[in-house]
Amino acid sequence: MRTLHKTLLACALAGVAALALLRRDADASAAPPAAPPAAIVAVAPAVDIAFAPMHWAPGGVISRRDARVAGEQPGRVARIASVGQTVAAGDPVAVLDDTSLRLREREIEAESARIRSQLEMARLQETRYAALAGTQSIARAQYDQVRADRDMLAQDHARAQAQLAQVRHQRSQMVVRAPFDGVVAEQYAQAGEYLVPGGAVVRVVDTGAREIRVRAPVGFAAQLPPGTAVQVRDGDRIHALHVSAQVPVGDEASRQMELRIDVDGRTWPVGTALEVGMPRAAARTVVAVPRDAVVLRREGSYVLRIGDNGTAERLGVVTGEEIDGLVEVDGAVRPGDNVVVRGAERVAPGQAVSVEPPALSLAAR
Repeated sequence: MRTLHKTLLACALAGVAALALLRRDADASAAPPAAPPAAIVAVAPAVDIAFAPMHWAPGGVISRRDARVAGEQPGRVARIASVGQTVAAGDPVAVLDDTSLRLREREIEAESARIRSQLEMARLQETRYAALAGTQSIARAQYDQVRADRDMLAQDHARAQAQLAQVRHQRSQMVVRAPFDGVVAEQYAQAGEYLVPGGAVVRVVDTGAREIRVRAPVGFAAQLPPGTAVQVRDGDRIHALHVSAQVPVGDEASRQMELRIDVDGRTWPVGTALEVGMPRAAARTVVAVPRDAVVLRREGSYVLRIGDNGTAERLGVVTGEEIDGLVEVDGAVRPGDNVVVRGAERVAPGQAVSVEPPALSLAAR
């Protein structure tokens, strides 16, 4: 009897315990789920900005004065300037052997002196014959012949003088001179080689007259007059420069025209490869956000806007042009909206956020 009483008491206690557990589970399931903690994010405002679609093309630094200096006379090269040598306008860059011309000059000088002596004698004889013809001591025909002989000698002397000037001019051309200040960039001949007329000896480049040359589609001509602002990318750096000249003549095959851009004091060496961004259409006003604010997903791109209640709202956007780290967006984003630029991957729509202080946000980015 005592054993039965103990068994009934144990069953009653077990039932009370099970009832308490069921009640606790029911209370737990009825309670609302705990809200996720506020996510820490960095934000930046969407802006209203004028965008001009950009066309990027490869360009390079050239010199406005870059010459293959050639000799006008044939001859063997005696001396030639070295590569890298700095020269001023008029400095010799090559000297040719002029031995044959010097001998020819001496020969013509002697011939000219002989003719000049004969001409002086003919003039004296003409004077004597003129006196005799005046007294009719000689026939008029004799006097006329003396005058004709004097005229022929005068012409021979003039021809000899012209030949002498020509030889001296040829000798002066045996020294090939720099056409402008610059540096010798290449040698096309060596000492001892024979140079033919018109053969290039060196390349002289004026490194102080540098500019950027780039080609652009002919259809952009109206957007690229001289003075147009362009962007020049040199590695990770972007420089704001201006078009200095436009050559509005397109190639029939490529439909490209040439632009020149002033380097504005930059020290790029001639031959430096650059990228040039130029406007391909008129500027238009758009809404733009920082590049880091756009979240790219397979189903579409979106940004997270921070509402007045401090929660994140997902807004689908269609992206457009990108300039200086800002991306054009088409959607419900409005200028002045604060969008998440760091930490968006940890934020769910409707989740409360905690915005980093501006100084910390900039440092983190």
